Amino acid sequence: MQDDPSGHDKKDDWDLAIRYRDIQRYGYLEPKQKREMGEKAIRSVMNRARESLGPIQKPYHYEFYTESELQSLPDTVQSLELDVEETLTQGFLSSGVLTPEPIYQARRERDHGLILLLDTSLSMKGEKLALLGVTVAAVAMSLPKESIAILGFDSEVHAIKKFGEVTTPEECVEHLLSIPPGGFTNIELSLLTAKEWIQASGYQNARVILVSDGRYTEGKHPVALAASFPFVYAVKIGKDPTGREIMREIADSGLGRFTEVREMNELPRVLLHSIRAWVK
Repeated sequence: MQDDPSGHDKKDDWDLAIRYRDIQRYGYLEPKQKREMGEKAIRSVMNRARESLGPIQKPYHYEFYTESELQSLPDTVQSLELDVEETLTQGFLSSGVLTPEPIYQARRERDHGLILLLDTSLSMKGEKLALLGVTVAAVAMSLPKESIAILGFDSEVHAIKKFGEVTTPEECVEHLLSIPPGGFTNIELSLLTAKEWIQASGYQNARVILVSDGRYTEGKHPVALAASFPFVYAVKIGKDPTGREIMREIADSGLGRFTEVREMNELPRVLLHSIRAWVK
C-alpha cells in the first residue's frame, strides 16, 4: 500500500483496521484515542473500497411516464427528461394519427432487494475481516440503501444493516468490524434469519448472496433450506476445497450462481461484478 504524498502512512491505518476489534478492547487506551484510531481504521477501509470500485455504477432501469403522471413520481426516480421518440411513437399508435402526449423517460435504481450473508466466524479474523469490511463498503456504496440488508454470522447472527434502514457505508463497516471474534460457522442459521428478514420486508423476491468458505461446523446441512428461496447465490472464499461442493449445491438448490474467490483481496471486485450480473 502506497504512502500518502503528505507523509501519512496508509499502511498504519490499514493495520488499525486489521486490529480494530482488539483496539476497542484495550483497557489502557483513552476513549478519545480509541475513537480516533477507529475513525482512521474505517476511513482506510472506505478508501480501499473506493479503489476497488473505481467509478460507482449503480444498477438502474428505465421507466416512461406521461405528463399527467409526473405529479406522483416515486422518490427513487432520477434523471427525468422528455423522450421525443417515445412521445411520437405512442402518440401515433394510440390514435392512428399523430396526436402525441409528452412522454418522459426516467432512470430509477433497481430495488428488488438483496441480502448479503457474511461468514464472520473465527477463521475470518484479522485482515480477512478487514477485507470483508471493504466488501461491505463497496456493496453499500453501489446499491440502493433501503433495499439491501447485510448480516454477519458465526454461531450467532450479527445484524449489520436491515432492509429499510438508512445507514451510511461507514456505519455498516463499523458494525462489521465490531463483531466479537469467535464462534462456529452456522450457515443454516444465516439462511433462516435471511428468510425472516425477507418475509418481514417488501422484497419477497430478494436475492440472497452467501459469502463463506462453505465449511459449516454448526447447524443442519444448509442445502435443502436454500431451495426455499427464490434466488440464492454462493461466493466461495479461500483456497481450501473442503467447502466447495456445499457452496455449489447451495447455489444450484437456490436457483442461483456459484463463483469462487481464492484470494480475499479480490472479493470486493469479484462480488460487485457478480452482483451487477445477477441483480437485473
